[in-house]
Amino acid sequence: MEKDIIIFSQTKRFSYRDPAAYIYNGAIYLFFSLVENIADHQYFYVAMSKSKDFNSWTKPKILTEKDVTKNYSSPGSVVEYKGEYYLCLQTYPRPGGEKFGNESARVFTMKTTDFKKWSKPELIKVKGNIPETEMGRMIDPYILKENDKFLCFFKQNGVSFSESADMKNWEFKGYTDCGENVCVLKENGEYIIFNSPENGINLLSTTNFKKFVSIGTTYLNQSEKPWAKDRITAGFVLDISTMNIGYKYAMFYHGDMEDNYIFGASLAVTFSNDIKHWD
Repeated sequence: MEKDIIIFSQTKRFSYRDPAAYIYNGAIYLFFSLVENIADHQYFYVAMSKSKDFNSWTKPKILTEKDVTKNYSSPGSVVEYKGEYYLCLQTYPRPGGEKFGNESARVFTMKTTDFKKWSKPELIKVKGNIPETEMGRMIDPYILKENDKFLCFFKQNGVSFSESADMKNWEFKGYTDCGENVCVLKENGEYIIFNSPENGINLLSTTNFKKFVSIGTTYLNQSEKPWAKDRITAGFVLDISTMNIGYKYAMFYHGDMEDNYIFGASLAVTFSNDIKHWD
């Protein structure tokens, strides 16, 4: 297997961003932001594709509605709870053509039992029982299942994090300086937080979510990737050790190339056996 595979390449009409992945019934389900360019307008969706070998992927299936006041996008992770699978995602409203999502951006979940039919998005009350209008702008959710609880990370004041026992009632726990598009992996009692600074994939480690140590930043040989010349970002790391393909981890990411339009990007995947050395 090649160590770096482009999954979906940017076109004049579509770009592909913010990957998240999950293994279900032996297949890899890939979720991502699909950005559609029509005339002078852009529409964001959450889309899904499926593969069994990392090389051949099904045509993207759009899971969310077409609405610039919502712009569902940036899927973060999938977790299982009581026989249902929850996908977390954001809204990224740009109703007036704003460059970035406005202050009403929030984080949500969608549910499925079979990865075919999905529920409508439901707000995650990550700050407890306060009005949605008081929650503040938040994007890029990631939910980690940890024994009998769940941790939800989201971009606000760096990365903020909340805790829940039932995927419904959440308690805010804190925040730390961090990049965006967080992905959290637990290894040998340590939590490794993959995140995106201005460019590249940064790694933080912590054992208690109180003290954080920087491990460094990888740029995935960006100079060799003309399709990612503006930015390498949004790394999502998946443990693929059960798939017996010679690697323990796959990192999905997107490469920005915004020559033609804002939010232009392509999706790729690379592999590692130690989470530090990729490509």
